Amino acid sequence: MQPALLPIVNLLVKWGHLLIGISLILGVGVRLSSAFGALLVLLYFFPRLDFPYVTNVNNFIIEYHLVYAMVLVYLGAVRAGRVWGLEDWFAKLPFVAPVFERRPRLQATFG
Repeated sequence: MQPALLPIVNLLVKWGHLLIGISLILGVGVRLSSAFGALLVLLYFFPRLDFPYVTNVNNFIIEYHLVYAMVLVYLGAVRAGRVWGLEDWFAKLPFVAPVFERRPRLQATFG
């Protein structure tokens, strides 16, 4: 990576962490944020991978980054925002409901 791009990448990673965290805590857009969160965590996992070990010989393939990615995929798969979050409330807001009615795939992607 070129040094000129480093501040931009740092800013994007910080904002990504913040927005993914807020989304998961509030339970709004959990499917989308869990996918991006799992991607981000896997990007942290693969540079440390020296197949079949991670970091040292004591970690054989499985590491905490991989466990976090699996938990995020699970949260997205079970639509955790509908059960434990504010996603149902958000989908019924007067300015959001018509958008989801016109574009049902957007609702499926978002949550």
